Amino acid sequence: MKSENRFAFLLAVAMLPAACRVPEGESTGDEARSGAVEVRPGVLQDDQVAARGDPVDFKQFRVGQVTPCTINVYWDNPAVASRLVLRDMFGGTVAEVVHAKGSGKDTLGPVPLKDGTFFLEIAAKSGASVYTVELFLGDPETMGSEAIPWPE
Repeated sequence: MKSENRFAFLLAVAMLPAACRVPEGESTGDEARSGAVEVRPGVLQDDQVAARGDPVDFKQFRVGQVTPCTINVYWDNPAVASRLVLRDMFGGTVAEVVHAKGSGKDTLGPVPLKDGTFFLEIAAKSGASVYTVELFLGDPETMGSEAIPWPE
């Protein structure tokens, strides 16, 4: 084998582990408010965050009148280190919850919201997890048949 061929072969073999590294997550376009995915009350929505690869997801929803808002996030991997931040249309923090490691569910709210567009920021600090978002507008305790029950 010629020395040039041998060098190219050794270089390719040396780069193989870096090229084969499996990422924890993959960016999906919802890592900024401008790409936020709309979430609606009564519709469960699944997604994934990973500290390495897809650390932040944004969800958005609109409120037409003053109403209480409650957001539940159910984690497939309760060991993930994460936080939930509810932001107004200008990016200001309305409410925040830091995930308690080991807990399968985080609840943000109830928070009274005024008319406008709001964003839920879901950020992974370490680890990765699939999660499910559940949005309630109004009081989930008194919504009756409009509320979606979640088996505990």
